[in-house]
Amino acid sequence: MKCRHAKNTDLENVNDILATAFSEEPVHKLIFPGRDRDSLIDVLRNFFRIYVNLASRYGGILLTENDAGALVYFRPESMPMPKEELTQIDHQLRKVCGADHSKALAFIDGLEQYHPHTFRHYYISLLAVKPSFRGKSLVDDLFSELNTILDKENLPCYAECTRFSTRTLIRRWGYIDAGSPISIDGFPKLYPIMRYPQVDEK
Repeated sequence: MKCRHAKNTDLENVNDILATAFSEEPVHKLIFPGRDRDSLIDVLRNFFRIYVNLASRYGGILLTENDAGALVYFRPESMPMPKEELTQIDHQLRKVCGADHSKALAFIDGLEQYHPHTFRHYYISLLAVKPSFRGKSLVDDLFSELNTILDKENLPCYAECTRFSTRTLIRRWGYIDAGSPISIDGFPKLYPIMRYPQVDEK
């Protein structure tokens, strides 16, 4: 088995993987401006902890066998979140983001505006690999494991890519464009993608 579902004892490592990888993304530099890399990683670690903890209850976190890559996803029944959960999430965001809460919320609300709501689907929230392991087979391992889950349940999966190059690369795992690029005021364009189940007909 090349991937496994993360346990509670793995979650801090998952947060570290995500924070380190996404500290290089323009989106998160805009949400938390004026920070050096170490400071940005610190705040992102706490920011992503909110969603990693949510996924541990409402979805799953796939971790590569060498603990160097992680994929965070949500199950169809978790969307939309209960109102009480959303209130708690906003409380945590205010605590973590401080003066940057409004920018974080603008981005999150923008994603929600474009998120499909008319059919059941899985949602990839986050995917990252430690820098020293990029270019290896970890992303393939993560997508292969998730695709097995998707095809077994005969359900599609939605995600957003922060870079056009990622959107192009991800096609090799069966994902296609899910509409025009997403425009959220003050942020770079995002690229929505969708994978439909690939079930063999016998």
